[in-house]
Amino acid sequence: MRYLLKTLALPPASSLLLAVLALILWRRHPKIARVLSITSLVSFWLLATPAVSIALMQSLERQHRVLFPDQLATTDAEAIVILSGGMDSHASEFGYPVSDAHTLVRLRYGAFLQRETGLPVLTTGGHLYRDSDLSLAEVMANDLRNDFQLLTEWTENRSRTTLENARFSAQILNDAGINHILLVTEGFHMPRSVRVFEQTGLTVTPTPTAKTWEDISALSGWLPTSRALHQSNQALHEYLGMLVYRWL
Repeated sequence: MRYLLKTLALPPASSLLLAVLALILWRRHPKIARVLSITSLVSFWLLATPAVSIALMQSLERQHRVLFPDQLATTDAEAIVILSGGMDSHASEFGYPVSDAHTLVRLRYGAFLQRETGLPVLTTGGHLYRDSDLSLAEVMANDLRNDFQLLTEWTENRSRTTLENARFSAQILNDAGINHILLVTEGFHMPRSVRVFEQTGLTVTPTPTAKTWEDISALSGWLPTSRALHQSNQALHEYLGMLVYRWL
């Protein structure tokens, strides 16, 4: 139910729901229906434009700066935590589940950090849809071993949300006597992640990766694309998540 409500609250479903509501109200409440239909069209168009989607993503990404390589030598962090993004459980070309694109860029940077610092790695993510016998964390650990020749120290397999990523990972790290972590995820996901990990009592050094950048012209910035709509969905998902977490 949580995933259904989330899907309906975010684009493109939210704009389409407004259009459906406008059709339902068209005969009895034509003025309201016209407002809803215009809102549906305008919101869909704007959220699908690079100008709007990049602005939304960068409003999240600018909250935490990247950690430059020369800063790693002075960090007193004790472990690296890599957050899951999802998996491709139908990757027939591999013959086994692999991490999706979002998780892969996080793993790439996590592997870089491990080589630079020598710190142990924790991967975190449970079973979301039961598409695989492996948890997200286990798939990440397999990818780190197979593709980056890096062994994972801990896998946290129970979490289904970022909030649970933080709580269950903190339990493992506290048992290991670790208090300070390098937290790895994409830039747009970092503000919500840092907040919930710090709430567990951990000291967090944000290490964001894959920040959004696109060279757009004055015209192309306002022409809708599927990529821009996806980015708007991601950014609004983060803002929605931060709003919900305030109540927890």
